[in-house]
Amino acid sequence: MGFALLQSNGAPGIRDLYLVAALVVCAAGYAEGGRLSSRIPGWQLIAWGVLLAAPANLVVTIVAVPMEPVHLSARGVAGLLYIAAASQFLGFVVWYRGMALMGIARASQLRLMQPLLTLVWTVLLLGEPLPDPAGRP
Repeated sequence: MGFALLQSNGAPGIRDLYLVAALVVCAAGYAEGGRLSSRIPGWQLIAWGVLLAAPANLVVTIVAVPMEPVHLSARGVAGLLYIAAASQFLGFVVWYRGMALMGIARASQLRLMQPLLTLVWTVLLLGEPLPDPAGRP
């Protein structure tokens, strides 16, 4: 929220409200997923989530495709399949198993550290410069 307020000169706009609404909805889904992970295996939890989200995803896809035409390539399809299967599906299976074992609160604290650690590692390992909060070059 601090970053958003800095970028908008302290005056939140409608986009910021959408972001807060998305945060609330995602947090509720995250907590519910953690609760359910103690009852059913992670792969089933993710599979049900994908299946239940399919109608909404289909509508968004139908609306979006005319705005941005799709140009399929073998590399693009392979990359999409990798992200869907390995990075997302298998990653969430392991994550929900971890949440079931360690508890939602502990796992959430670990997850909250991820953006900060990502920033630190990009500076230390990749030599990325830290952004200036005031926007100076």
